[in-house]
Amino acid sequence: MPHLATARRTAALAAAVGLALATGGCGTEAGPGASATTTESTPEPRAAVSSGPAELPTFDPSSAVATYAEGFPTELFPMPKGAILLASSASPVPAPKGAKGSAGSKGKGVPMTQVTLNLASSLPAKKVVAQAKHILVEQGFKQIPAAESSGLTAQTAFLRVSRTKSGEVQESLVVGVLDDGERRLVSISGTVRTP
Repeated sequence: MPHLATARRTAALAAAVGLALATGGCGTEAGPGASATTTESTPEPRAAVSSGPAELPTFDPSSAVATYAEGFPTELFPMPKGAILLASSASPVPAPKGAKGSAGSKGKGVPMTQVTLNLASSLPAKKVVAQAKHILVEQGFKQIPAAESSGLTAQTAFLRVSRTKSGEVQESLVVGVLDDGERRLVSISGTVRTP
C-alpha cells in the first residue's frame, strides 16, 4: 500500500502546484518583483456574464463543517486533545422493511444513528488511535479486529453491545487514520444508538 500513499501525496502536490500556477498571475497591479512582461501580459479582469445569481452547491443537511452535526451524540466522542474538528454528520438509520428493529439492532424499535466524525491531528498515528481507544473504551466499547486498512496508515474497530428491554443492541465504530505527511486525518464512523 505504500505505492497508494505515494500516489496520493503526488496527486496532492500536483493539485497544489496547478492551483499556484493558475492563480499566480491573478490581479491587475504589479508587485515589487513583477517584470514589465508580466505586467503587460496580464489581462484586465472582465465582468462575468451572468443570467442571474450563481447557485451554491447543496450539502447534506445531516452534516456540519467544523462543528458537531445536529443529532451527533457529542458525549460519545468528545474532542481529543490537540485535534481539530473538520466535519461531522449524523443521520437516522431507517429500519429495514418488515423488520421489528432498526439496522444494527437485534432489539425491536431501538432507534439507531449513522455517525461520522472527521478530525485532523498533529500527533503520530499510533497516538491518535490510542486517544480514540481511550475515549471509546470509557464509553463501554471494546476494540475488535478491523478489516484491511486499504491504504490507511492505521485502522481499528470498536463494538458495544448492550441489552435493553427491547433486546440486544450492537453499536460499532471504525477509526481510520491517514498520515498525509504534515498531519493525521482521522475518520470515526459507524452506527450507534440514537441519543
